[in-house]
Amino acid sequence: MSSKRPIVIYPEYFDFSLKRSNGRKVPLSEAVRSPKIDELSDLLSKLECNFQTSESNHSGNWPNMLGSLKVDTDLSKSQLIHTLGSGLKELRKTN
Repeated sequence: MSSKRPIVIYPEYFDFSLKRSNGRKVPLSEAVRSPKIDELSDLLSKLECNFQTSESNHSGNWPNMLGSLKVDTDLSKSQLIHTLGSGLKELRKTN
């Protein structure tokens, strides 16, 4: 990781079943049901981003224990979230 603060990404950002007020950050067109850390990790590897998994949870959904990713990238957080959301949709279409 670089000296820049990493971007923290939670699976809840992409969860179709959550409202925006409960933590979803992407539009429903980019959301999937029950996103997994492994899927996000695969997408980040394809984007050649440095990242680490973490056991910290989204504050609005802490009982679910989904974890998070700390990502080192030149993209803004918004760009990264939308890129991952689109990638998750495509990943789920092919599986």
